[in-house]
Amino acid sequence: MRRFEHGGDIYRHPGVVDFSASLNPLGMPPAARQALVSWVDAFERYPDPACAELAAAIACFEGVREAWVVPTAGATDAFARICAALRPQRALVCAPSYSGYEQALKQVDCAVQVHRLRADEGFQLTEAFAENLHKGIDLVFIANPNNPTGRCVPRSVLRGILARAQQTGTIVVLDECFVDLSDGERSNALLDEFCNLVIVKALTKTYALAGLRVGYALSANEALVARLWEAGQPWVVSVPAQLAGVASLRDTAYLQQSLRLIRQERARLRGALEAQGLTVLPSDTNYLLFRGPHGLADALLGCGILIRSCDNFEGLDGCWYRIAVRTAYENGQLIAALGEVLS
Repeated sequence: MRRFEHGGDIYRHPGVVDFSASLNPLGMPPAARQALVSWVDAFERYPDPACAELAAAIACFEGVREAWVVPTAGATDAFARICAALRPQRALVCAPSYSGYEQALKQVDCAVQVHRLRADEGFQLTEAFAENLHKGIDLVFIANPNNPTGRCVPRSVLRGILARAQQTGTIVVLDECFVDLSDGERSNALLDEFCNLVIVKALTKTYALAGLRVGYALSANEALVARLWEAGQPWVVSVPAQLAGVASLRDTAYLQQSLRLIRQERARLRGALEAQGLTVLPSDTNYLLFRGPHGLADALLGCGILIRSCDNFEGLDGCWYRIAVRTAYENGQLIAALGEVLS
């Protein structure tokens, strides 16, 4: 069987505490659960192909025009639509970063150029990235915050990349799937200024709706928005996904509570990892990238803890690991297991 690359593989490891998938530690919002239970009879109907109520909720949540919103079946669907709509010949991505960008690009036979982030700079995206942009680059993928490093892109760096890309006629896809679980700021205010910008987000992470597959793309380029609609399959966002998405987006108190927990527990986890002598990168969001001994993931699995080995991220080796920030109790279980296997 092909190796599962993205974390969350609880099906091969039943009963584990899953730190490999970076979802909201509070789980699905109560409002979403209630919506799914209350409207279960609606599941027998076809979904609204226009996702009208969901699109309106997204526009309200993001503070953008509804005409700029394209609901999708998660971020992966959005990436695939963008590549199918634009058919780029050459694209630029970072490493280490999410492998789904390259997977989507390969589906349209696009040549991929890689900008390698430097370990001695904490894998932070810098102004050097813009130096790779020229008229032969059709499409760029950037994550804010980056996965697996957890670092947000400095606003000055992002603006420089967008300005350079505008000159070269390059579309910039900004993956902000984790931004609402981070200390960073959304980039929606840049949409008006840069018609070459597409922002992709997913409720998968923000509201722990991974099993429902619901996300969206945002762009002020309405011609591009139309092409994204055309590139998608009908009814791709299911009835339960639309219902849970609308209910979640309206629950602002849940998101504020989530951020408070993440900030507190992220600091606790980082301190515990460093106390064990592990090298931990600074993170702005709900996961931590750290360096530890080879075989640590297997050792923790023996304790019922699943973490993300990052050896299949380009630019990282088998001693890099990513862990999600989870509840205080679950984080305590991880800290105890680390003490056991590293002693």
